[in-house]
Amino acid sequence: MNPWDHPATPVYYEAFYDAHPRYLKANRALIAHAALEPGHRVLDVGAGTGRTAEEALACLGPEGRVDALEPSHAMRRAGRRRLSDPRLRWLSRMPGASARFDRILCGASIWQLEPFAEQVIALAARLLPGGALVFNIPALYLLEPDQPGGGRDPLLLELPARLFEDAPPRLSGGTQPVAALSAKAIEMHLRAAGLRPRSWSFRRKFTQDAYAAWLRIPVLTENLLPGLTPIERARRIDDALAKVDRASWKWERWRGWTAWKR
Repeated sequence: MNPWDHPATPVYYEAFYDAHPRYLKANRALIAHAALEPGHRVLDVGAGTGRTAEEALACLGPEGRVDALEPSHAMRRAGRRRLSDPRLRWLSRMPGASARFDRILCGASIWQLEPFAEQVIALAARLLPGGALVFNIPALYLLEPDQPGGGRDPLLLELPARLFEDAPPRLSGGTQPVAALSAKAIEMHLRAAGLRPRSWSFRRKFTQDAYAAWLRIPVLTENLLPGLTPIERARRIDDALAKVDRASWKWERWRGWTAWKR
């Protein structure tokens, strides 16, 4: 089973989204840099439960449209239940080669498009002239370190150390993002696809409690803590959380690109 298709994944994902502003702020920054206009047709790649699409729809007026592409059945089903809008269409696979869009969005999942260079070319081909591919990614995934915040653990290193102190994580086959990209490589691939990239960034506080809630999303720790049910894994995370400084936080930086089609 695709880990994103586990029925518990959208439950924990939605609980995280509702309790902590990490993805909400990332989505709002993404939409701000997308320069959406009423009537635009938008493709949302890796749409999840529709949170990015929801922010986009607020900018598109009655004539705008969003195609929400989400391969995971569990996430797509949760999105359909959560977000009902006649301007929104859910897709399980990429639309045909003839489909064209004013904007293509990818919120917090661009690193999962592999091979990256080929996927960017395919997406660029679906942009209308003057359109843009807009995406974001935590800078840490690009091997750009976060900055210390506050508390006893200002880089939030203690929680994973506690979590895995009795069971070292199994790294092979894990679902955690692997930083195979860099900002320089991203811009090189965007230009090779005929796009004109403009980079942007923002930073926000990421708390210890938010980190623990994020780790509870099954797909993120399923292969790192194998052999446990989502409930058992969440309890393991809660036990580790009880041993660290919950007042600690760090500065988390996000990188983003708006890549315009010439």
